[in-house]
Amino acid sequence: MNVFDLPFNRFVGIEPSLDTEYLLALEDKEEYLNHLKTVHASAQFALAEASSGFFLINEFRELTDIFPVVRKVETKYKKPAQGAIYSKASFVGTDRMKIMEELNAKNRTLLTVRVLLYDSERSNVMQSDFEWFIAKKKQ
Repeated sequence: MNVFDLPFNRFVGIEPSLDTEYLLALEDKEEYLNHLKTVHASAQFALAEASSGFFLINEFRELTDIFPVVRKVETKYKKPAQGAIYSKASFVGTDRMKIMEELNAKNRTLLTVRVLLYDSERSNVMQSDFEWFIAKKKQ
């Protein structure tokens, strides 16, 4: 699966970040603004969700027999976002090796991906923890 092929992500305009410090990005566009002329919370959430999936897919790209589903999300908006926004992601409370061990032992696992969003001034504007359920497809 490619997050850039999803119709919603194409519609919203989620793109790979040109800055290698970050994963994905949303350009600075008027369409993303709210009534305060800052980046709308739903635009930020869309980028965070796509970034979580993008990170997960890249971490497990060699596994073709799994399906991931988001179970729960906790989000904190830290300050109003200005301009373009960018994402970073990482695992929370575990690492890839532990995840693989559990997936191989139980054919399923839960894991959390933390996504941090930054605005054009490099201020951390949002943090989200995406809990994913991953299971191996039945053969």
